[in-house]
Amino acid sequence: MKQKRRVQLALVALLVLPAFVACGKSREVRASVAVERSKTPAKLPADVEKAWKNRHEKADLIVALKGLESFDKENPQFTDVKLNICKGYYLLADGHLWLELSGEEGPDKAVKAQQTEAYDKAIQYCEAALQLNPAFRAEIEKGVEVEKALDKLALEDIDALYWRYANLGKWSRLAGFTTLLGNRSKFSAMIGRVKELETQMGKKYFYDATLRYEAVGNALSPTGDKKKADVQFEQAIKQNPNYFAVRNLYAEARLKGNEDEFKKQLDYVIKGNAKSLPEIESEQIVEQRKAKKLLADL
Repeated sequence: MKQKRRVQLALVALLVLPAFVACGKSREVRASVAVERSKTPAKLPADVEKAWKNRHEKADLIVALKGLESFDKENPQFTDVKLNICKGYYLLADGHLWLELSGEEGPDKAVKAQQTEAYDKAIQYCEAALQLNPAFRAEIEKGVEVEKALDKLALEDIDALYWRYANLGKWSRLAGFTTLLGNRSKFSAMIGRVKELETQMGKKYFYDATLRYEAVGNALSPTGDKKKADVQFEQAIKQNPNYFAVRNLYAEARLKGNEDEFKKQLDYVIKGNAKSLPEIESEQIVEQRKAKKLLADL
């Protein structure tokens, strides 16, 4: 009788789950105006360039984003500008605004609303960058879902593709479990295409980004392989010892019950040299601040 009851409950769960997932938050992909992609990077105004280089300070990042968006509006042909806006809003949400979270429901609700808005803006600019690929844009104009048109993307689109995934993942987590679950196949499709493009590139993308994806997935998913997550995190750290974000991720996702290792990873970040990876020095500085907060909140 008990076995029969379990089977009945399982069948009910299977019937309810699609409707449950359908209740998740969704967002619309906007088709952009057709424009030919520039073959050269943009020459930004000096004040925007200066603010962008100081993006580890929230006020400067906001100034830079306003300047970049204004520039992009008048010069929509530059992939690098759209990418910087996408990455900038990610840094604002995942870095500066994350640091403002207090653990108190009232204040945090307002901060999380700002994070959600920032991630959504980032996604929009990454999607606009992807649409500088005319074959991909043609599919979007026909109403094809992004994940069904990934085969149209080329190696030059890997940045916009990865950062769209990164922001969509964070946005979905803030939107709630149903949205996160509903978008899971989208994450897999995007990362799968990044892996294919990595093969064409002949090297790993952005400090083993796809390995981090697998590690975080195993760590945070209720059905994930936690031991495998530990191996993947440790492998990512071994291969990219001075990339601070992976150590913070590992500590937050897997090491809170292991105080010695938790502190060891975060101490490495805090005492590390942010300039060891000069192209992301600002992001490294923000990760050092995040490590300090994680330690303080332990």
